[in-house]
This record gives sequence, C-alpha cells and structure tokens, in this order.
Amino acid sequence: MAVYKLKAKNNYGDMPKGYEFQVASPTIPSPNANDVEKEIVRLGFNKQAQSYKSAGNFEVTRS
Repeated sequence: MAVYKLKAKNNYGDMPKGYEFQVASPTIPSPNANDVEKEIVRLGFNKQAQSYKSAGNFEVTRS
C-alpha cells in the first residue's frame, strides 16, 4: 500500500490552504477519492472540506 502526502491547494471548507496530511491508498499513481475522504473525515473537517476529496485538489507526493 502506498502512502501519499497531500497539501491543500486552496481553502476547502474549514481546511486551510497549505494544510498537509498523509493518506494510505492501494492505488497508484495517486490515492483514490474514497481514501482521501476517509482521512479528511478522520481529521475532523466539515462536509464542505470532504467534498474536495479528489486528489486533483491537492499537491500529491508519494512518501
């Protein structure tokens, strides 16, 4: 399973621009939306932030 570091490109709901977090996902070359959404929920961000679950909304690097 790959581990990705995601950095928010903009403000997404209550997630500030530049916020960084890690997501573990079995997909390559980027994490799938369900895995990103689960991590956003786990971190306690609101529904608006959860709607930006696409990896395209973040700068993605593989850890």
